[in-house]
Amino acid sequence: MLLTLLAPQKQDLPDAFYELPEQVREQATLIVTGTYGEGRSPCIFMADGIRAWAMEAYLRVTKVYRGEAGGKTIYLDWDDLRETGMKLTRGHRYLVLLRPNSKSMKAIRAGEYVPFWDALDKEEVLAIVELK
Repeated sequence: MLLTLLAPQKQDLPDAFYELPEQVREQATLIVTGTYGEGRSPCIFMADGIRAWAMEAYLRVTKVYRGEAGGKTIYLDWDDLRETGMKLTRGHRYLVLLRPNSKSMKAIRAGEYVPFWDALDKEEVLAIVELK
């Protein structure tokens, strides 16, 4: 009984967190807020000599509520965001609930750059909510 009284009941999470279904909130192993950005990837040199670029989506992390993020940036799969109908706006702040696989979590903890083909896909992104 005493342990439940001493445990923090609210982790200063934004109100938007409590509006999400409980099942989604419980599944998240990484919860962050940050600013959304997108742009093109570094140049990719193709075998036939052609240069190409891919679109990258990322979140500049401002606060970590659950889990561990060693760097300031988390990379999201731009195509998956579009496919699922998520229309995020550059420069806007978002609450993001994630459940990264072990390979993705290792890169996030280390704060490594992640190429677009290894970015977090739609199975790893549980919810993205814009903060006002």
